[in-house]
Amino acid sequence: MPYNPVTLCRVLRTGKSTIARTLAHFLEDTEQLGASYFFRRGEQGRNGTALFFPTLASQLIATIPTFKAHLGQSLENPATAEVEKKALKEQFKMLIQDPVSNMSPEKSGVLTRVIVVDALDECECQDDVPVVLSLLSQLQEQKTVRLRVFFTSRSTYPIVGVFEDLANNRTSYRCLALDKEYRNETKDDISAFLKFTFATIKAKAKVAKDPWPEPRELDRLINLATTPSPLFIYAATLCRFVDDKKGRRRPLKQLELWLKQCDSNTSQLDQIYVPILRQVFLGSEEEGKNAEALGSEDQLQLMQVLGSLTLLTSPLPARGLAALLGMAEDDVNHWLRNLHPVLSVPGDPGAPVQILHKSFSDFLLGHEGTGNADFRVDAAEIHAMLVSKCIQRMNSDNGLRKDMCNIREPGKSIDEIDKTIIASQIPPDLEYACVSWVYHLQQCRRHMIDEDKDKAFLQKVSILLQDIETFLGEHFLHWIECLSLLGKLLDAIILIRKLMDLVLVCLRHLYLHQKILIADSRNSVQAISLQDSWKMLRTFSLTTYRPLDELPCESMALLSYFVRNWK
Repeated sequence: MPYNPVTLCRVLRTGKSTIARTLAHFLEDTEQLGASYFFRRGEQGRNGTALFFPTLASQLIATIPTFKAHLGQSLENPATAEVEKKALKEQFKMLIQDPVSNMSPEKSGVLTRVIVVDALDECECQDDVPVVLSLLSQLQEQKTVRLRVFFTSRSTYPIVGVFEDLANNRTSYRCLALDKEYRNETKDDISAFLKFTFATIKAKAKVAKDPWPEPRELDRLINLATTPSPLFIYAATLCRFVDDKKGRRRPLKQLELWLKQCDSNTSQLDQIYVPILRQVFLGSEEEGKNAEALGSEDQLQLMQVLGSLTLLTSPLPARGLAALLGMAEDDVNHWLRNLHPVLSVPGDPGAPVQILHKSFSDFLLGHEGTGNADFRVDAAEIHAMLVSKCIQRMNSDNGLRKDMCNIREPGKSIDEIDKTIIASQIPPDLEYACVSWVYHLQQCRRHMIDEDKDKAFLQKVSILLQDIETFLGEHFLHWIECLSLLGKLLDAIILIRKLMDLVLVCLRHLYLHQKILIADSRNSVQAISLQDSWKMLRTFSLTTYRPLDELPCESMALLSYFVRNWK
């Protein structure tokens, strides 16, 4: 590949994230990686651009020897305070452009580094994507270090338009569309994968039929997995469906069912996921047949599990997921076993459970016209449910309380506290609840504004706000203390700022004028109290731990003011 000043590669559909991760590992092993950033829709810290340039800069410190010193000089200017809150253009200038421009050329020649950015299409701030690309394209002007940028993205209309604009601005890049330029090679790879995996299943299950699958069946499967687009996830999910790893279902019958449902000329995603979900929900893979359909209670429980796996900001282990949702661990494990073809469920009980491929999330949420109404996850309802579950978890008997870790030593540094003690007292589900409940409330607010939600949902949000009022009145200090123990006190400042806006916007939107509508946010007791708490936390030391109930009177007064006046 010629050395274009900036190389932007647009990979369409076929294993783009796998390619990005593989390339990043290869570049790291060969000391050519500059930095990497993997966008992921719905995951805090990775779903937007707020941390994009700070993340790149922090990694460039380790990969470019002289970068750190010049970054320090750039940040000495008082105007760079709170850089993460500044516009993207300012962030880029302070954190990337100025430090790189001030570097001296290496004696051994111009240094070359590659920045890998995966899944542009999963950035939820799509208006920021053109800005990011335009700023990074300016790296072609740098003479001290040669920086290449490798992007992956699905071919959505906004992303295609951004690349066309770059071409019009004479930015040099190469576009690599795998489904077009390497279609035959990809089809051959999928064919080889299917042949090898089915041979393995045949041997393990002692399938007597030979050949199996029959040549015409195998040819059809290869065609289904590669038309209209070559999808490795199709082939992988098919094999996991045929071989359930537990020996409960016969591989021949499973393959027969898969091929039968493909006769209806449905989309590739429907072919992948409908038979799996139909088997779990209805007890039958055939349309119109409900052999052992789940009862309403089981359906609700399963949808809560599926919705949570889809919308959690970070994955939880099975035990943590059960604790957060208030379900029996055995029930959660039962559903996870039945969803084996689409989930990664590690043998280690402490490892997180994850959806195998983002296309399953898209299918459940109905993104880009995908999905099936029978198995649709209502994102607004799930976010509201998760807010409620987080509040319940923090309110529980083994939830938040004063001096969470029984330290009993005010002023003790966080670094001096045994991390195993913190982990034992704040398990993953409680940590998740503390860190993520505001995010899920934020998503409820977005759905309230963006969609014409029914009165039942609005009433549900109204009840949530009352629960939040009670929670903050009883556990606000304990919540802040828990975040401090987790090393996330800075997050508390950000969360309170978000909460100040969220509560007022939600209340206005609910039109509950008689009791809780706050018309003027400047006179809102809630807003004043949260703002006072936010100011106090900004002045609180981020390196010293003490239970917040034992803060000096001056600092404590601000927090107490919030607690006393929330109602």
